[in-house]
Amino acid sequence: MALLATLSTSPPSRLILEHLAPLLARLDKSLDGTPRSHVLIGSGLAVTLAMQLAQYLFATHRCLRRRGALWVLFETLKALPIIRGIVAREKAKIIAEMDVDMRAKAALEPPRLAVLPAQGMSLKAVLAEADSRQSKDMQWSTRSSMMSGAVYMADQSHFNLLCSVYSTFAHANPLHADAFPSVARMEAEVVNMTAAMLGGGDNGNPEVCGLMTSGGTESILTAVRASRDYMRATRGITQPEMIVAISAHAAVYKAAEYFGIQLVRVGVDADFRMDVAAVRRAVNRNTILIYASAPGYPHGTMDAVEDLAVIAKRRGVCFHVDACLGGFVLPFTTAGGATGVKIAPFDFRVDGVTSMSVDTHKYGLSQKGSSVVLYASSTLRQYQYTAVMDWSGGLYISPSQAGSRSGGLIAQTWAALVHTGQRGYEEIAGTVLRGARSLREGISAIDGLQVMGRDVTMVVAWKSSDPALNIYVVNDVMVNKGWHMSVLHSPPALHMCLTSANVESVPKLLEDLSKVVDEVRALQGSGAKIAGGKAPIYGLAGGLPDRGLIGDILRDVQDLMLKHV
Repeated sequence: MALLATLSTSPPSRLILEHLAPLLARLDKSLDGTPRSHVLIGSGLAVTLAMQLAQYLFATHRCLRRRGALWVLFETLKALPIIRGIVAREKAKIIAEMDVDMRAKAALEPPRLAVLPAQGMSLKAVLAEADSRQSKDMQWSTRSSMMSGAVYMADQSHFNLLCSVYSTFAHANPLHADAFPSVARMEAEVVNMTAAMLGGGDNGNPEVCGLMTSGGTESILTAVRASRDYMRATRGITQPEMIVAISAHAAVYKAAEYFGIQLVRVGVDADFRMDVAAVRRAVNRNTILIYASAPGYPHGTMDAVEDLAVIAKRRGVCFHVDACLGGFVLPFTTAGGATGVKIAPFDFRVDGVTSMSVDTHKYGLSQKGSSVVLYASSTLRQYQYTAVMDWSGGLYISPSQAGSRSGGLIAQTWAALVHTGQRGYEEIAGTVLRGARSLREGISAIDGLQVMGRDVTMVVAWKSSDPALNIYVVNDVMVNKGWHMSVLHSPPALHMCLTSANVESVPKLLEDLSKVVDEVRALQGSGAKIAGGKAPIYGLAGGLPDRGLIGDILRDVQDLMLKHV
């Protein structure tokens, strides 16, 4: 009564009570004579239903934020029995056609091994079989590769050095640092050298630290997980959200799925950089991390790290910079004016950057399976560790997702860095970026093609500026000429990631592109199609508004690829 009296003296509360009074009176009258137990049970059921409705509405709101209204609409429609049946039949038809094609190709190969041979093969036989299988891989020259990215070394003696060092340390495992102190020290030195290039070390933030991983995806996953756990421990965030651009690497989707993080995607500006204003609006009390790229994989553009860091710092959230591509190129863009390219600050020199991912197996010139994750301090790094105190096998501490790791990969990465040195990386950065500038200028001169973005980095992306010119058909014809470029969506485009191994092929690429554009115009005019071309598939994927259905098809295709390899 005292509380009711207090509320009644408040003007807003008094108005509410005045409006509710007639309703409450009618409710009391309708319940007159109703057993109290019925009232109690009814009230409980009403509260339960209300809570379930609120949970449903909350889940729907989160789903709309995460997936969008179209996704929710299509998922609702596909739940209808009639629609579900139609979709299943059409999808099965697509997969069946692909299955037939893949079976036909697999039939041309010797049968796959399904069980262990009864008698082990001789050394000579094993080597002969391995050589036979390797001969079917795409062949490439150390100086004239026609693949986008993939191969980053152009020095055979460097490659031979890494193979030799790897074999020497192939048995080593940094999990047992007391038994293999050599690779433990090598890993620490790789991390230190990488950090010193990116704003750490004695000339920057001496607290920058990190660890080696198996690749860019693991580096990104590790940093995201550490950031999530750090924000949960220090800010109590249990419904974490991560803000990324639509151009962010696909690894962020893995991280969101693996670690239960809601992915909040924002758009890009006219130059394909992350929309800073959209990020500012998207940050809320559940935000744990802002993710930027330096540069982004699709278009080679540099997100505005300095502007984004201001937002992260002000809102007290973690800020990751993905420099998997740029980590061993961008630090050398202003060294002696060798590249003629100036890049805005993007690393730990920018206040607010809390973690970075840097691939040593790309422009760091080590072999595949090597990357570095860096943190602004060991405080954040500790959240990537796993400590087990009550295991019957003893006390256990692991600094990474993997337990045992290859000492050979660590040792060959160390060898790559100390063999190449700062001068070597400066020369490679200059060669790659001058090649990128030349490719951008050459593509801009081809009628019907348009370069995307303004940043000069190792990735050059282009699209069709002619509505009558299908860029995916251009790709199909280029594939028939031996080129393997990366295919992009939204908008349809292609890109070439320049490396030491393919940069000398730029003149040939431009020559073939110019001819192919004319060929495709004639081809499309005649209505002819490229046998085995992927343009119809890419066109279908880009045109279907139901992205969930595309995801389902991709999963089925992945199954087929694993089945018929």
